[in-house]
Amino acid sequence: GMENPHPPGFYTSSLTSPQPCKMATSTAVEYANTLASLEGNEFQAEVSTYFGTQIIGFQTVPDKPQGDGGLDGFSHNGERGYCCYGLEHDVFKTAKERVDAIVVKFSKDLRRLFELGFDGKKLVKVDNSVLKTILPKDRKLEYIYLIVNWFEDHRILGRIGTAVQTYKAASECRYVASSVTVVVIGPTELSALYSVTESAVYRVQQRVFVQKVKQTAKTVVIGNPADFEAKMQILREIRPDMLPTIEQWSAHLLENWRMALAFEIELDKTLNMLHQSLEDCRRRIAVRVAELALSSTEQWKELGKAHELALEILGRDFGEHGPLLSDVSSGEIARLVGECPINWTKPVNNA
Repeated sequence: GMENPHPPGFYTSSLTSPQPCKMATSTAVEYANTLASLEGNEFQAEVSTYFGTQIIGFQTVPDKPQGDGGLDGFSHNGERGYCCYGLEHDVFKTAKERVDAIVVKFSKDLRRLFELGFDGKKLVKVDNSVLKTILPKDRKLEYIYLIVNWFEDHRILGRIGTAVQTYKAASECRYVASSVTVVVIGPTELSALYSVTESAVYRVQQRVFVQKVKQTAKTVVIGNPADFEAKMQILREIRPDMLPTIEQWSAHLLENWRMALAFEIELDKTLNMLHQSLEDCRRRIAVRVAELALSSTEQWKELGKAHELALEILGRDFGEHGPLLSDVSSGEIARLVGECPINWTKPVNNA
């Protein structure tokens, strides 16, 4: 079923038997190990990008407007389907818990593809009209690849295989061929299917960094939010007609401030040499924002422009962290609000 007849990392010639290529092997191992640490949407996004660079005609499936029908991607004009699962490592700690979670997730995906559901414990037919709008007309899936970030227990295979046999027997097989082949693929198997490039390793490392920043942002504590909150209170008094908007905006700024702090923390851990660049960016942002504030009598109206300035300045040094930069830029502005360079005062009267 795979295009590549030789395992990646090996070369053949008429004079020698296949020999391992150490460079390719070490790159593949590094990619597999890094990919394994990704979870959820980050894992799915990387798998989709990886297949997109390797398979001509690989198509991702957006989950709008009515879900993805159980399919995260397909290729070969609809003959090959792909389902992803980025298991949350901290949630499922034992091998048995992980096996159970993987089997439950992929069994659910497969039931949707086979147009089945449960009525109590009995399998019943459940129309999946979404697939009609995803797959080409009259095409059926001949291969289904189940890609997971943890595949270190063969007990997954028997249970998935048994489920497939059961579903084949109960299904009308409108979108899946009755002869379908279903294969489970983990990070090591995925990186062995095609040659892994250095740029792929770099890309997956960036995704791990993004994931770590998002996780750290959930627990990081802002040192002194009182000054920030005092400014927000003044704004509520200046614009009492905008209270719901101010509440929403304030919460959003605090959330992004935590993201900016998390970005700095993770940068220190993994890319310490870039910390000086971040400090330089912050200084430039503070100067440009101060110029904005001095030119306005209603500084809060300049915060949108301040965010754009911060995004532009950070983008020069940290452009590769694209998914984070908007939040981090907004967080830097929130920090400036909290630490006083951006100030506003309540008018003596409301005229």
